[in-house]
Amino acid sequence: MPARDETIKTKMAQFVEHCRARGLSVTPQRLAIYHALITSMRHPSAEDIYKRIRRQYPTISLATVYKTLETLEQEGLISKVTPLHETARYDANRTRHHHLICVKCHAIEDFSTEALEQLQLPREVVGDWRVLDYTVQVLGVCRECQKRERA
Repeated sequence: MPARDETIKTKMAQFVEHCRARGLSVTPQRLAIYHALITSMRHPSAEDIYKRIRRQYPTISLATVYKTLETLEQEGLISKVTPLHETARYDANRTRHHHLICVKCHAIEDFSTEALEQLQLPREVVGDWRVLDYTVQVLGVCRECQKRERA
């Protein structure tokens, strides 16, 4: 079995374990929604996920997808990435990382760098806040949009 398939299998097993430990039903629809998230590298919207799984689950509603995503976010299993517009995009990658965001096509790419892990936020920025976490969103123009601009 390829490494990616094994990683997906492991993540799905951890998801089921988390749901059961928290008393959440492990439904086929919930599994399909989470699977769609962990196998997508594009930070899909609820509508994207709905389109992807509705062939397999024709009775699923868009409202169910939204409600499930909201539950998964509350459970800390996914995060919402809404950088440039009102359409929420979701990310199942819960490892510490940051995002490159194209201001033209709204593509989102993950990145990590040790330099940001060493970042010390200045006292004048955080004041009396106790910082729990931070992420960096870098806005720019992706390679594909740059090619279109030059054409």
